[in-house]
Amino acid sequence: MVRVSGVSHRPTPLATALALLLAAVSTAILSPTVAQRVAIVAAVVGAGLLVVGGREFATALPLGWLPTALGAALVLGSILRGETLADPRHSIELVPGLVGIALLGLGLRPLRGRFARRFVSAGLAAMVVGVGLVGIFEGAGPLRLLGATAAAIAAWDVAEHGISLGEQLRTDAETRSVELLHTGATSAYGAVTVVVALIIYDYGATLSLGALVLLLGAAVTLLALLYR
Repeated sequence: MVRVSGVSHRPTPLATALALLLAAVSTAILSPTVAQRVAIVAAVVGAGLLVVGGREFATALPLGWLPTALGAALVLGSILRGETLADPRHSIELVPGLVGIALLGLGLRPLRGRFARRFVSAGLAAMVVGVGLVGIFEGAGPLRLLGATAAAIAAWDVAEHGISLGEQLRTDAETRSVELLHTGATSAYGAVTVVVALIIYDYGATLSLGALVLLLGAAVTLLALLYR
């Protein structure tokens, strides 16, 4: 179906799905229990419904408000569930990531460009805060912290790329190969950077784990900006 709307900023569907998936991966790396993973799935499905509810189609969807309502309920329910887990540490691991997924979903819903990017950036900030909290309160190992950071930054980059494509190209333009290439390049670079950081950490370099996380974030972000 061809979408029609007065909104000129429509993130591409594939980039939207990939960004939400990467955000879920980032959160799941920090949240290993089954209850946490269920909440993550609910949040991603809810964010996806929020995106679908914001799109307009040539053929009107029946009960067009329903996806938005269900999406909001799922997102809020998952965050509430995360806040009420029996172990407070599990809430610390989970809730910032869920908030990040929700904000990312709002940013990937058709909006004016400046608001979309603000939501996406806020989503990244929430996920990075989650990484910091896990590192501070749980003393998590370097693989979890570095992996979650890389996935969060990749989610932000893919979302930004999808927004840019939606601004620059027609809604029926074929962009899947470009989106997949961009996502693959960013993800591969992030993975390589994580491996290098782990090697440096394991071989007793004087850099602290916190400094390595910051360097990883700076390196992946720089690549994303240069690649764009």
